[in-house]
Amino acid sequence: MATLASAALKKGEVVPSFSAEDLQGQTHRSQEWRGRRTLLVVLTDKDGGEAMRRWFDEAAALRVPDSVHRASLLSFKLPFFVGLGTAREKARKKVPEAFWSDTWLDKDGAMGKKLALASSRTPYAFALDEEGRVLAAVHGEADSPEAKALLELLTRP
Repeated sequence: MATLASAALKKGEVVPSFSAEDLQGQTHRSQEWRGRRTLLVVLTDKDGGEAMRRWFDEAAALRVPDSVHRASLLSFKLPFFVGLGTAREKARKKVPEAFWSDTWLDKDGAMGKKLALASSRTPYAFALDEEGRVLAAVHGEADSPEAKALLELLTRP
């Protein structure tokens, strides 16, 4: 069952400033999402990959325009002995190469904390406007009514 992501960013709030490395090892900043609408899907548990993929599949099925940026954050609390390079390599096996630069990873959960997200196998999804403000937030599966409403916001001009 999907819920509004109540512990996370609220409608109208701007995504806080943070930086992270993508799956190619390049550093990015959250301000990069400004200037275009963005579908941001966040995982806070390493076992939620398939649920994350369904969000992007559903966006394609609902014809969310290509002008809407697709971004994903992988924010895990992994043991100290799992290095960032190891986590990145595992993620690369699951994420199509075309999306490596739009998939950001941290192994200590810092991005999740910055967004006030609890650890969950269920993805968090955010529709962001051109200024990086939250239009809608959902903690749930991509086929839920709340998810469809969030994606519908991104199809509008």
